[in-house]
Amino acid sequence: MKILSALLAFCLLVSGMAPFASAQEAAEVLSLPQLLQELRSANPDLLAARKRLEAAQAKIPQAKGLPPPRIGVEFEELPRGTFKVNQATVLYSLLQSLPFPGKLSLRQKVAVKEAQMAGMMFKRTEWELTSMLKEVYYNLFLVDRELEIQQEQVAWLNQAAAAASARYATGAASQTELLRAQTEALEASNMATVLTHRRQAMAAHLNHLLNQPGHAPVGHPGPVSLLEVPFSPEALFAQAMEEQPELLVFRFSAERAEAAWKLSKRELLPDLETIVELRDPAMGPFGPWDLTLALVLPFWFWTKQKYGVKAALYDKDSALAAYQGMQNEIQRRLHEHWHEAKAAYATALVCQEGLIPRAKQAVTSALASYTGGRGSFMELMDTLVALKERQRTYVQHLVALEQHIVMLEQSVGVPLRAAHQAEAGGAASFSRSHKESPKEGGAS
Repeated sequence: MKILSALLAFCLLVSGMAPFASAQEAAEVLSLPQLLQELRSANPDLLAARKRLEAAQAKIPQAKGLPPPRIGVEFEELPRGTFKVNQATVLYSLLQSLPFPGKLSLRQKVAVKEAQMAGMMFKRTEWELTSMLKEVYYNLFLVDRELEIQQEQVAWLNQAAAAASARYATGAASQTELLRAQTEALEASNMATVLTHRRQAMAAHLNHLLNQPGHAPVGHPGPVSLLEVPFSPEALFAQAMEEQPELLVFRFSAERAEAAWKLSKRELLPDLETIVELRDPAMGPFGPWDLTLALVLPFWFWTKQKYGVKAALYDKDSALAAYQGMQNEIQRRLHEHWHEAKAAYATALVCQEGLIPRAKQAVTSALASYTGGRGSFMELMDTLVALKERQRTYVQHLVALEQHIVMLEQSVGVPLRAAHQAEAGGAASFSRSHKESPKEGGAS
């Protein structure tokens, strides 16, 4: 009778798991493309970067314009000892400085390169925020899957505790064994509470990126499929040379430094100043005119312009070296994350196809033996721990794979997954392939 009561209590415990599963399935499913679209429209850091780009673009017309003209009035032949301007000869003058040919075009080129740098800085900020959002998204997926694993463990341990209670009631098990089973079930339940709080912290981080209140509700990421690592490091680097924003910032910086160096050499050449004067306004605009042409000589070039050329040359060499260094850094990132992604994929694949199915069979067999009074509690605990570790290893390496893909995308500057994994057909996902009802396992 006591055994039947214990088994009935276990059935109630297992049935109590259903609301959790159904509530999670009924919760809003997060769409990664929609989250990225919301990030681009709402994140204030991205908006600030966009405004800096627009400011840099607005400076291009200023760089190619002539210096502002100067208008003057001159009073000649004032009576001695007086300021009677009405008795003086009035001259109206207009002065316009004309930079030496090539200076304006070089100044415009410098401004264009600065605007291109600002554009790539904007793209870099966008990729950094995109990577942060994807990392939080996959961390949410990870903690949700760990919660599922933990809830499954709670159900297994509750079943083991019910069996230990029944065996203790008949004298087939010691009190120590019963207390151990109850302690393990309590610790598993507490860990589920800890994971719930971790999820709330990650949800607050996601809301921060989307410029939402930290306490706003956050849905659950959809299933993530196990997909192969795309391309090779060499192919990714070739694409990064044309697309990677951080690398292009250094390239445009080098091109800007070269244009600035050429401009500094042009500054050694004289500018032309033209002065037009009207001598007798009373005769109208067709009165006598004076025209003056003058050269602005960089007379002190050995102490000013000469060192300006030297400084610009050092800047150019520094920018070229920094560009080469950034290429090496991009290559390092690509190789590091590509090989880490391959390792994570291999481990997840082994867990998915071999380790987890065998671990579940071991749990089912050990639980059936223990419930039937043949196996030991420690054997059952060993199989439960092994199953939990295999499941956690799978989901951790699945998430690690996608996070390394995210870092590869940031290092290349283009998305590498054609579509979100939840939309990819054919590949088994964690939620479908690695979630088994403990009740069904116990019945086997």
